[in-house]
Amino acid sequence: MEWRKRFTKFDEADERRLEEMQDTFDGVADDLVEEFYEHLQSDPKSAKFFDRSSKGVDALKRTQTEYLRDLGRGSYGEEYFERRARIGKLHDMLDLGPKVYLGAYSLYYEGLLEAIGEDVQAEVKESVRDDSEPADVEAAVTDAVDDAMEMVVERSMSVMKLLLLDQQVVMDTYIDSYSDVEDELDRQREVAGEISEATFELEQAATDIAESTNDIDAIAGKQTDNMEDISREVSNLSATIEEVASTADEVDATSSRAEDLAVEGQDSAEQAIDVMHDVSDSAESVADEVDQLQDRVSEIDDVVEVINDIAEQTNILALNASIEAARAGEAGSGFAVVADEVKSLAEESQDYAGEIESLVTTIQDDTEETVDSLETTTDQVEDGIDRVEQSMEKLTDIVAAVTETSEGIQEVADATDDQASSAAAVAGMIDDAVEELDDIASEISDVAAANEQQVTQVSDLNDAAQRLADGESV
Repeated sequence: MEWRKRFTKFDEADERRLEEMQDTFDGVADDLVEEFYEHLQSDPKSAKFFDRSSKGVDALKRTQTEYLRDLGRGSYGEEYFERRARIGKLHDMLDLGPKVYLGAYSLYYEGLLEAIGEDVQAEVKESVRDDSEPADVEAAVTDAVDDAMEMVVERSMSVMKLLLLDQQVVMDTYIDSYSDVEDELDRQREVAGEISEATFELEQAATDIAESTNDIDAIAGKQTDNMEDISREVSNLSATIEEVASTADEVDATSSRAEDLAVEGQDSAEQAIDVMHDVSDSAESVADEVDQLQDRVSEIDDVVEVINDIAEQTNILALNASIEAARAGEAGSGFAVVADEVKSLAEESQDYAGEIESLVTTIQDDTEETVDSLETTTDQVEDGIDRVEQSMEKLTDIVAAVTETSEGIQEVADATDDQASSAAAVAGMIDDAVEELDDIASEISDVAAANEQQVTQVSDLNDAAQRLADGESV
């Protein structure tokens, strides 16, 4: 900037004159800015650019007002021209090119020159009125006009030099911007080429994805139908398992009753064994008593034999007595009667002894039959005990088997209940899965539609990239 100031012949005298004009710049800044933006907004071509700025017109006006007041503040170093560059950049961002922005500077030139002229005119009038005598008015006016012309030229040139420097900075901003634009266009062409290639590949990929998505959509629909069939089958299976669980509960109850009956049968068998042991003991006791009875009957038989012997001896004695009575004659008649009575008694004794012997024989026969029956009964009781003990062992095995079966059936019942619960849970999960598959199918349909739209957009993007590479308007 120092070189530019030297080249433009902007020196300390210009800085001093501009600083002396601070009041002038402050006085005209607001009106000039209003006129400046009214002029820009009144033209359709320039007015449309203001809609592109994030700053309102009032903010732009404040910036320009500070710009005009800054002309007379006497400090024209690096910070001053940085502020000028920011103003130029702002208008460049609005697409207010040099033909618009710098073209409108004619309003500043006109307004500032008029203000300079008015200031000089007022100063000249004041000088002529205060310093000249009436006789010297003509000469004083001539001198004042010469001085005024010189001041107007000097002040105007100082303003023009500073405005030229400002415009150089602004033009640098535009030039840098245009260079950036050219660089950006080159980058755009390069990127457009890369985008074109990438979008072509993307278009192919999007097409493949769209086809795959359509296939997936069809598969998802088929899967949804399959899941609905599975859901129905699982529902039926769940109902069947519930029936099995109910039947298992009934079987468990029946098994429990069978276990109770088996235990009762085991108890009854044990009682029967005890009774049969008692019967066996009683039979053995009866057998012993019958044996004793046989012994007694044998003794009776012996007594009968003694009686028979006595009867025979008595008959012999009676016979001898009769013989002796016959020998005695009349004297032995009484003795003969006694002998007859004794003989008769002996015969009766023999008869009774015969009857007793017959009874004894009968008793012996009956006793032998009883003994045989008791032996048979004892054998049968012992065989019954063996059979009952075998039945007892089988009942024990049955009780153990029934108990084990009952426990197994209980486990089956519990497992069936768990399976029924699990089946119900699975059925619920499958229902949820069916709903989710419906949602997925819907989402896949949306994705398929989006992919088709993406294919179209990629094709449009490819065309736009091609136009961008060709330098056409996108």
